[in-house]
Amino acid sequence: MQLFMVYLGGRIQGCHIEMHDVRFVVGELIEQTYSKLKAQWVGDKSSVHMDSYMAVNHIDGFAVTVVDEPVAQSQQLYFVNLGAYRADSLAEQHDFALYVASSSDEAKQRAKEDLLAGLSHIHKDDLHDVDDCFAIDLLDSQLHIKLTPSEQSQAIKPDWFGYHIL
Repeated sequence: MQLFMVYLGGRIQGCHIEMHDVRFVVGELIEQTYSKLKAQWVGDKSSVHMDSYMAVNHIDGFAVTVVDEPVAQSQQLYFVNLGAYRADSLAEQHDFALYVASSSDEAKQRAKEDLLAGLSHIHKDDLHDVDDCFAIDLLDSQLHIKLTPSEQSQAIKPDWFGYHIL
């Protein structure tokens, strides 16, 4: 089984612009996850589409695998999303990444050092903290993430991008 990080887009009732979200899903092939992804979309199910995805294999010097037994480990895989502003843009800018860390505070700090360089007001509300940081917890309680030291690390870039209606 493969862990995928997927960037979804679509319409949500009452919004004037297309909305986006990052979702995590497990399957042997990305095509096998489409119904799970569509079910996770909070808006109009007829408008949801996939903009990109990445198979998560090696992060921060750890191999990332999906197993069916709980794993006792001191590190976890975190998704961190930051927001910030540019003086020449009306829209808030966002960037996100995956980190292997021993705590959410460690993952947040690393994200602040890595993401949105040169932009102002890197934030979460008034706390100047990240918008979202959580240990990735798969929807299927039978599956778990196992981290194994590895000499490899992958860039956070899409394996595929475009526009694919789910």
